[in-house]
Amino acid sequence: MGLPNSGKSLLYNTVTGGSAAVANYPFCTIEPHVGVVPIPDERLAFLAELYHPKILTPATLEVVDIAGLVRGASQGEGLGNQFLAHIREASLLWHVVRCFDRPEVAHVYGEVDPCRDAEIVETELLLKDAETIERRWQTLQKRLRSSADDREQREVELLRCVQQHVAMGKPVWTFPKPDGSHPFLRDWHLLTDKPVVYVANFDDSPRARQWVEELRLWAQRRQASVVAIAVAWEAELMQLPAAERMEFLQALGIEEMGIVRLLHESVRALGLVTFFTVVGRREVRAWLVPKGTLAPEAAGKIHSDFERGFVAVEVMSVEDLRQYGSEDAVRRAGRCRREGRSYKVADGDILNVRSAL
Repeated sequence: MGLPNSGKSLLYNTVTGGSAAVANYPFCTIEPHVGVVPIPDERLAFLAELYHPKILTPATLEVVDIAGLVRGASQGEGLGNQFLAHIREASLLWHVVRCFDRPEVAHVYGEVDPCRDAEIVETELLLKDAETIERRWQTLQKRLRSSADDREQREVELLRCVQQHVAMGKPVWTFPKPDGSHPFLRDWHLLTDKPVVYVANFDDSPRARQWVEELRLWAQRRQASVVAIAVAWEAELMQLPAAERMEFLQALGIEEMGIVRLLHESVRALGLVTFFTVVGRREVRAWLVPKGTLAPEAAGKIHSDFERGFVAVEVMSVEDLRQYGSEDAVRRAGRCRREGRSYKVADGDILNVRSAL
């Protein structure tokens, strides 16, 4: 998401290999574009070299490119109503902020000011959240006149606190959430109760780098991270064959592209961990699950029968496999273990599920 002409669609195309329209006028994107993006993971590459599977399946994220937002979107200006509806369905927001000044690319407000631009978008989300909270408040007040339901009393108390937080111009993701608040917040579908990664779309000019640093300081006050990406440059780079692209990056001393950093930061911001499954030489696959996921739930992600018939899971880590060189060597070293239902899956685990079904 972001203002028109901030580089959203070009970023989308670069990350997904898609073909969303890119043009120098506001609201070039009207209907959302959806793409599935593999998460680069050197651990998966290592497992591929070790097992030589017929199928190698990375973990993925679904990315949606939606229309630009302008002032007044919370009241339906521009394509505001569509924009806000699409945000409501997202788990994480990439807020693309323009940190480049090119006269041939029109700015919807005349001049570049990254912090102001980011605040415009954030303010519209906050205004919509304030409206949502007020509607819920009115509904609860009517119910409480005729009943004294304990759950609704707790909801009213939480709603009042969140309302005050939003009224101070603070997004809901920065609200110190008390125990038991998650079900209420989930049901309210508040737009600012989502993790945000700010994407500073910059070019190679001194002023652009200064804008990126200003945006970093702005985002820090909101407990959010910034990933700086020269989107136009990386879009051109992605046109090269993979081997040639890697050689070019190495020659420049660049370890990884900005879009790769963005994907890894997104996984972190979503609170996800990656586990792996190895099916002989047939398939090696990476899976994403929320941090703290129990073994039966992770098994259910592989197949619903594995969760229903869960008996145990055999666990080893990619790092141990890398260190010892083979599954047999990991077992001889006592680094392979059998875990039950209470085991919480850790990042980098290789799971072999035992199921009664």
